[in-house]
Amino acid sequence: MDSITLKAKKTMEKIHDSRNIKLNIFLSCVVIAVLVILSAPPAVAEYNFNGVPFTDQLDDVEHGTVDGSVYVDGGHGIGPSPYTQSFNVPEGEVRWARLYVGVWGGNEVKTGRVDVTFNGKELETLDLEGEADTNSNVYCSGHGVYWIYYKVADNTTSGPIDAVVTTSGAIDGRVYGIVLVAVIEEKDGTDVPEVQYWINEGNVNLHGPGWSGEHGTNDEAVAEFDGTVDIDKFVAARLAVVYLTGTPGLNDYLYFNDEKLCDGDNCDDIANSKKSFDIKTFDVIDYIEKEANKATFELGDEDYVHPVLAVLSLHTEEEGDSDLTVSNVAVPILYTGSTNTISATIENIGDDPAYGFQAALYVDSEVVSTASISSLVVDRNKTVDFTWKPDREGEHILWVYVDHFDKKAELCEINNNNTPLTVNVIDFTPPEIEIDQPEDGEIVDTDVITISGTIEDTSKNITVLVNGAPVILSGKKWSAPVSLYYGYNKIIVNAVDGANNSATEFVLVRSLVHPNVEPDSIPSEESKGIIDTAMTVVKAPVDKIGRLFFVVVVLIIIVSIAAVYWWRKRLK
Repeated sequence: MDSITLKAKKTMEKIHDSRNIKLNIFLSCVVIAVLVILSAPPAVAEYNFNGVPFTDQLDDVEHGTVDGSVYVDGGHGIGPSPYTQSFNVPEGEVRWARLYVGVWGGNEVKTGRVDVTFNGKELETLDLEGEADTNSNVYCSGHGVYWIYYKVADNTTSGPIDAVVTTSGAIDGRVYGIVLVAVIEEKDGTDVPEVQYWINEGNVNLHGPGWSGEHGTNDEAVAEFDGTVDIDKFVAARLAVVYLTGTPGLNDYLYFNDEKLCDGDNCDDIANSKKSFDIKTFDVIDYIEKEANKATFELGDEDYVHPVLAVLSLHTEEEGDSDLTVSNVAVPILYTGSTNTISATIENIGDDPAYGFQAALYVDSEVVSTASISSLVVDRNKTVDFTWKPDREGEHILWVYVDHFDKKAELCEINNNNTPLTVNVIDFTPPEIEIDQPEDGEIVDTDVITISGTIEDTSKNITVLVNGAPVILSGKKWSAPVSLYYGYNKIIVNAVDGANNSATEFVLVRSLVHPNVEPDSIPSEESKGIIDTAMTVVKAPVDKIGRLFFVVVVLIIIVSIAAVYWWRKRLK
């Protein structure tokens, strides 16, 4: 009996020990889990010169499907604080929305603050800390380029909305632009199109080696749109992209699934706004793949360019019936040789929004400038700027043509341009004189030299004079012989155009040839004077000491004769 009791007691002790072990293991796991949670840092977007949150790609922050639309709009180029951008949001329930703000810090060391009011509501005030920034919704890269987002789904309503950005502190504080992206569900009606979408954001700094080469090169970034696509289901596809800090005239490239995209006839300079902000939309339906779609941003010749947003949307219905018109063209006083800005107001008077189109400025039947518009909803307008640098004065015929490639199926196709305007261009630009030879300060061993060069001017009627004498022009080239005198000679070139604008250039040339002396017997004595060959020239003396002695002797003889005459007269 005792042995049975002893065995039962030992069994109970084993069970108790086993339970204690399991309890200790469980408590240890709980403690470890708590420690891991407490030690995990909060989500931050730490500064990186090459890009945030990634150096080579934008981050997929939202994707899905919706019966409705994806609204992407914004603008309007770098400007001072406070900075206002207006939006017009389509009808429907906003399922997801973010407001994006681009700010120029000046460099990565300066700090400051940004305040945003959206649809009448003040959003979170943010401290911008440059290279020390850890705000989770602030992407700072490069030399202080900020791309900031705010979650605004609860504050986005249909119709007109304004966003106002105010910056302060040591940062530069100018605003590149403001963009609103909203996913909108339309619950009314039976013919609502289905949209599959991806929204990628970030702030990749594409750059060359720079003058120091400190940061190397970062020349490519991608935006990946993961998942499968029923390519037979969708009939329209649009890619909207946003760049900061692009430079016109420096090539950069955009590809979708290895197909180069073009903005109208511009395929090699996508980030080409003079205002350091580009928002553009591309039709990519012909390039959609069943899976693994992606956009690729290439640096090209740009020094710095920041792709910050890429939105891909696939639609089960074609774009609706828009109607685009030019309601106003504002023309300032126009000058030759200067870059003039001409503004035009583009309006959509149709039944449906229009996406991804261009307007062009025509002068004398030639396109001189284009402007891209990402989207324009019904009964709203946008103002775009064109630039034109006239090469001649006088009258020109000017007009603006919207959708000049005729890519949009509109309700009316004959109202896309304004009534042509007759404008007058004023020439206030002086000619540009270039003296090719001789070089300024050149030393020659001749008394005749040929001066030559070129002349640039917007006027066809131009006169060139060398030392006051007109010369014959051969296109833009001119030349003339000039006689030189011993020493330094100033040769003056004047130019006067048809508008009486004038310019003057000159060179100094030193001749080693003395009058009546062969070049082989040039003395070593140096002349210190400068002779203006444009003036009447008096021959230089051969021997100043000899001439002085001659004058003194003549004076002595004259005085002697006068003294003898006076003495003889007194004797009488």
